[in-house]
Amino acid sequence: MIPDSRKTDEELVAEAQKGSDLDFSILVDRHTNAVFRLAYGITRSTQEAEDIVQETFLKAFKHLDGFSPEKANFRTWLLTITRNQSINVFSALKRKTLRFVTSTDDDERDFDSAGNPHSACGNPEKVLTVKQEHKRVEQALAQLSERQRTALLLKAQESMSYEEIAAVMGASASSVESLIFRARKRLLEILKNLEK
Repeated sequence: MIPDSRKTDEELVAEAQKGSDLDFSILVDRHTNAVFRLAYGITRSTQEAEDIVQETFLKAFKHLDGFSPEKANFRTWLLTITRNQSINVFSALKRKTLRFVTSTDDDERDFDSAGNPHSACGNPEKVLTVKQEHKRVEQALAQLSERQRTALLLKAQESMSYEEIAAVMGASASSVESLIFRARKRLLEILKNLEK
C-alpha cells in the first residue's frame, strides 16, 4: 500500500472519487498554495483569494466524478476552476470599483510574521529595498490585462509549460507563448516608467 502522501494526484483523485475524504484532503493540502497564488494574482486581494481557494475546492469536490485524467491532469483542471472563479470575483470587484486591493503588510506570503522578507531579515535597509521593489512589481502586474497576468503568473510561479497554461486558459500553446512574450515586454515597460 502506497502511503497517502506519496500517491500521485491521479491516485488520490481515484480514491477520493470512491469516497476517501483523506485522499481529497491531501489534494487540498498539496494544491492550496498554487490555487491561492493564482487567485491572488488575478484579484490582487488576499481576502478574495482565500475565498476563491475555498470555492475552488468546494467546486472541485462537487464535480470530482466528472474529472478524467485522460482529458487533463488534476492540477490543470483545478487551476482552470481557480481561474474561472477568480475572473468572476474580479469582474464583481471591478463593477464595485474596488480595483486591485494591495497591501504590503498581510498580503505577502514571502514575509515572516514580523513583515520582514525571509531573505533579508536583520538588515533594515535591505528589508526596505526588497519591500519597495516588491511593491513596484505588484503595481506593474496590476496594470497588465487579466490574460497577460494569468499566463505570466502560471509560467513564473507555477512553472507550467505552455501546453499546460493553454489548457487552463482555453487557448493554443502558441498563443500562450505570444501572450507571455507580450506580458514580459509590457511589464518591463511599466517598471521603467515607475522608475521615473
